[in-house]
Amino acid sequence: MQKMIINNLENNFMLEPKKQLRITSKMIMKSLLLFSFLLLLIIFASCTLKTKPVIISLVGTWTYPGGGADPMSMVFHSNGNLNFVGGFEKFHPATWQYDKKTQKLQIKISNYDKSDNECGDYNEEYSCLLYNSETDSFECEWTEKTKSLSFLGWNFLRK
Repeated sequence: MQKMIINNLENNFMLEPKKQLRITSKMIMKSLLLFSFLLLLIIFASCTLKTKPVIISLVGTWTYPGGGADPMSMVFHSNGNLNFVGGFEKFHPATWQYDKKTQKLQIKISNYDKSDNECGDYNEEYSCLLYNSETDSFECEWTEKTKSLSFLGWNFLRK
């Protein structure tokens, strides 16, 4: 009887580590699977955020705060109309359009003497509208980073 109890205990003792090993293995596999799933979810979410298009809109008021002249504004309307307030009213009517693919802003104005204008050192943040005689319009590159539009030497800032 005693030998049978000892054998029984030995068998149970031998099976326990195997069972425990199986349980631990399953838990590790489940944890790794869950971790992998969460990691993939985070990677997917970050990729989705990176590829969302930035909504670019010129619509609104761009203002020259004053200094060399009285303050004036360019008001870009969503329907493509452009109004000058406080200066440059002689250029009415004016229109604008923006091509998202080329990131080109184009402004057509009336009553301009059709002469080329000069721009100094401008970049993505400080854009300069240059007259293009081929399209009879003023053009510049405009991105979401653009803080200032220079028009005929006057710098207009988003209000």
